[in-house]
Amino acid sequence: MTVMVFTAIAVGIFALIANNQNTRATSPYTKTNPEHKRPTTYWLFVFICTAILACVAGLRYYVGTDYGSYYRGYANTAAEFTELIKTWDEPGLSVIAKFLMFFSEDGAVFVFALAAITVFLFVFMLAKHTDDFFFVVMLYIFTSCWSGCFNGARQYLAAAILFAGHRYIFERKFIHYCIVVFLASSFHITALIMLPMYFIITKRLSLQKIVFILVSGIALVYSYDFLFGLVGILKDSETGGADTTYAQNDIHPLRIAIAFAPIVLYLFFALQKKTFSEEENFYMGFIFVRAAIIFGTANSAYLNRVGIYFAPFIPLALEVLINKFDKKQQPLIKAIILILYAILWIYIDASQTEWGWVFNRDGEYTPASDLK
Repeated sequence: MTVMVFTAIAVGIFALIANNQNTRATSPYTKTNPEHKRPTTYWLFVFICTAILACVAGLRYYVGTDYGSYYRGYANTAAEFTELIKTWDEPGLSVIAKFLMFFSEDGAVFVFALAAITVFLFVFMLAKHTDDFFFVVMLYIFTSCWSGCFNGARQYLAAAILFAGHRYIFERKFIHYCIVVFLASSFHITALIMLPMYFIITKRLSLQKIVFILVSGIALVYSYDFLFGLVGILKDSETGGADTTYAQNDIHPLRIAIAFAPIVLYLFFALQKKTFSEEENFYMGFIFVRAAIIFGTANSAYLNRVGIYFAPFIPLALEVLINKFDKKQQPLIKAIILILYAILWIYIDASQTEWGWVFNRDGEYTPASDLK
């Protein structure tokens, strides 16, 4: 836990400096101003924050339940390159592994690369679309979006690719978005479920659409058999029993509460007849869909992982909502939200993590060629 907490503190310090550099060098950033350019010093400190998060995530050792499968399976992943490309069976990892094998056979290099790509895509995209980098990057950490890649490297990498291309939905560039989804699905096939989001997430969030989304979430509760069949989680296999056990695990009730918290805030402003711009409505749509999915799949840890694809939108959506408060109230509201999320993160995530560093491995690493 100590490593994760100190990482959050270090990132917070440099994120505050990034905010300060941007504020001093330019007028307040607005997403509607395409001519706005961030100062170089802002991006420098964004890079430092990103590098810290990427290095901590990438230099971990057996932190995360599936660490071993990536670390020890590095050579096999590279060796399967040709076959996976031919069948297009989630070949993304094999492409990265094949490339890295030219430089190193150490599985730790593979793990580091996956973490670095994931973190950079997430953080730089957050930095590009925010007025307050400190707020969004801290929420990126406290919503477990950062540490989530310790346990689901493939799916979080797919989510990072989708997040990097999410603006194609707003700009209504369907072909571009299809390419992004296709690329993300090469790492985790479940990314294909994000294709319908092009038609669900729009610039207009009407009452009818909100009701449709929430009712769809309720319908998911009664659709497990269909969903399990769709993803093949209950197919006959040697590991079927283990997969089934995981699939039927409930998620922590606090995660459901966290998913609905932004919606409560949205309804608070909606009742006051606060207006939302097209872009603000766009980000609100993601939190409604995420809440519906988290609720609808609460009894299956496996299905609930679909919510990963919506996690990075929480910081941007909360920023939109907080900006609806009076400017004098905003710093206090942001502080309260960060403190609450930090407490939950420590309780649910950080306190449950036992840390190990890759450079503290006992003895020399085993070359990937010897692990085939």
